Amino acid sequence: MRILASSDIHSPKWTGKFLISLKRKIVDGGFDLFVLAGDLAERGGYKHLYPIYEELKDRRCVAVFGNEDFRNFRERYKEEYPSFTWLDDSSEVFRIGTKRVLVVGSEGVLQRPTRFQRLLGIDESYFKKRMERIDELLCEEADFRILVTHYASSLETVLGEKESIYPYLGYPLVEKVRCAPDIAIHGHAHFAKRTLYFNGKTKVYNVALPANQDVVKIDVPNIVTDSNDRDEREKEVK
Repeated sequence: MRILASSDIHSPKWTGKFLISLKRKIVDGGFDLFVLAGDLAERGGYKHLYPIYEELKDRRCVAVFGNEDFRNFRERYKEEYPSFTWLDDSSEVFRIGTKRVLVVGSEGVLQRPTRFQRLLGIDESYFKKRMERIDELLCEEADFRILVTHYASSLETVLGEKESIYPYLGYPLVEKVRCAPDIAIHGHAHFAKRTLYFNGKTKVYNVALPANQDVVKIDVPNIVTDSNDRDEREKEVK
C-alpha cells in the first residue's frame, strides 16, 4: 500500500507547490490513500481548496481539520468537498487489498490550549476528552491502524521548533494510547527538522508541506494492493 500525505497547504498560499509535488508523485507510482492533515486553507477560506479537490476528488482521500480550518466553516468544507472522507474525532475502516485498514482522524490534542482557544472556552479538560475519544477509536478491530491528526501526535517530530512553543504544537499521543497505531500522520509544525520518528512499532510522520517542501510518500510493504483496486468504504463514519 502506498500512502501520500500532506498538510499546512494554507491554500492559496502553497497550492502551486502542493499540486506540482502531487503530480510528480502520481507519475512516480500513484497511491492507494491520500491523507490531508489539516490547515488546508488560509484562515478558513474553504473556497481556496477547490483546485486541490479537483485533483483528488476521484481518489480515496481522508482529511482532518486544522486550527486554520475554522470551526464555523467546517460544515461548509463537508458540503463543498463531499468525496473526501472528513474525520473529526471519528474513524473509518477501508478494505485495502485483503486488509481492514482503520483510519482514526482528529484535529488532535495540545498539551496546553492557546490564548485564543481559552477565549473560546477550550481548556485542558476539552483536550483530555478528545484524547480519551482517540484512545477509544484506536482500539477498534483492524489489521492496520493509522492515526491522522493536525496537531503533532509526538513531540519528537516537532524538533527544530522553539521549545517554548512545544505545548502549543501537540501532545505525545502515540506514547500514551493503549492501542498504538502502525502509522501516525500529523502536521502543524512548519519548522520541524525531524519529520520521521519511530516509537516502538509506530512510525510518526510530520507531513507539513513547509517542513518537507514536498508531498510525503509512505510505503506499507505488508499490505499488497492491486493497481485497479477500487474497494469501497467498509463502514460508515462513526
